[in-house]
Amino acid sequence: MRTLNDYFIMGGNMTAIQTADNESPVCVIPDRGILKAIWINCHTVIDATTTFDIMKNGSDTGVDATLADATADETGVELSIASTIQLEAGDAINLKSNGEQSASTTADLSYIIRR
Repeated sequence: MRTLNDYFIMGGNMTAIQTADNESPVCVIPDRGILKAIWINCHTVIDATTTFDIMKNGSDTGVDATLADATADETGVELSIASTIQLEAGDAINLKSNGEQSASTTADLSYIIRR
């Protein structure tokens, strides 16, 4: 069960996660908090561990989010986040793929922020 202090933001559809430097749609944060989780639903089986740079206000935060290989098609999974990221109201966040996945795929994203 999640605390009432968590809120969820749909991150949209990220196209071509197999392409290095491809970015997801940008989401604007409505209230300050800590990025607690990123959930992803891939539309193809993931055949390699895939990392994403977590971007904030157009810059790399230096924190990666990792998607494990062998993730099943159409299965929502939580990305592993390497560190804490503090967010302020008005910050813009998104992911940038590092391109390790070989099969072409898109994915839907959701961010969980804790106030």
